[in-house]
Amino acid sequence: MKVTGLGGGHGLAATLRAARLYASDIRAVVTVADDGGSSGRLTRDLGIPPPGDIRNCLVALAEDEELARLFQHRFDTGALTGHTVGNLVIAALAERNGDFAGAVADAGRLLRCHGRVFPATTSLVDLLARVEGGQIRGQVAVAQTQDPIQAIFLEPADPPACSGAVDAITEADQVILGPGSLFTSLVATLLVPGIAEALRGTQARRILVCNSRMQKGETEGLDAASHVGAVLAQVGPDALDAVIVQAPELPSDPVPVERAALEYFGIDVIEADVVKPSGVHDPERLAEVLAPL
Repeated sequence: MKVTGLGGGHGLAATLRAARLYASDIRAVVTVADDGGSSGRLTRDLGIPPPGDIRNCLVALAEDEELARLFQHRFDTGALTGHTVGNLVIAALAERNGDFAGAVADAGRLLRCHGRVFPATTSLVDLLARVEGGQIRGQVAVAQTQDPIQAIFLEPADPPACSGAVDAITEADQVILGPGSLFTSLVATLLVPGIAEALRGTQARRILVCNSRMQKGETEGLDAASHVGAVLAQVGPDALDAVIVQAPELPSDPVPVERAALEYFGIDVIEADVVKPSGVHDPERLAEVLAPL
């Protein structure tokens, strides 16, 4: 089975670890909208797309566990404070061969990854959001806003999609969206026009793994139906086939689930216990639900 995950950060990494338990061909399409921390510094200093979310996905697919742990090492003293080894390796590979997508592929070979990782685009982009009273620029600022997000977009608005990312979606049997930050990871990936077009056109079964907890600021007050609606608002009304929601709801800050509201979208609603006690998605439990789909 060919499985492709879309999104970013630690949420998509959990999906990729789940896919390793049942898929023969795994690929990831990852956001490049991050402007914070080590990733943001490398983008500003070197003019490359932010590598952090990509690094996490590479590590999730790595066969070389010792090197994967090294990739995640974060310096805490000196001029490199805040940088991770993996981000610096990807930056060095990009500088050496002048090709960011190629650098990601090279990093995957170093880690002996069980699958491929692609940036959604290799263009430099800014993530912006419209909120009541104005406009917010930057992934970090959008994630931390306390104002309801009315619209979200990229600048420039039409960056070209990475060709490998498009192929990963169109050739898949199953495309899994999320979990992870709804606007700043998942929707940010879908804002690349070629990625949204590929998702609409693929013959794969398209499944949203809904977040189990609200994210303070970014998704505070949004229920599961609002998560589905945000995705469909970006890619079109027929771009999802199913949604997996956490059941039972978590005791703290859960994403509320109203089945009737979800069924309104005409997609399959799968309620399952797919998280660890901490509330993060459990790859083994997630695989048990995803494999039959």
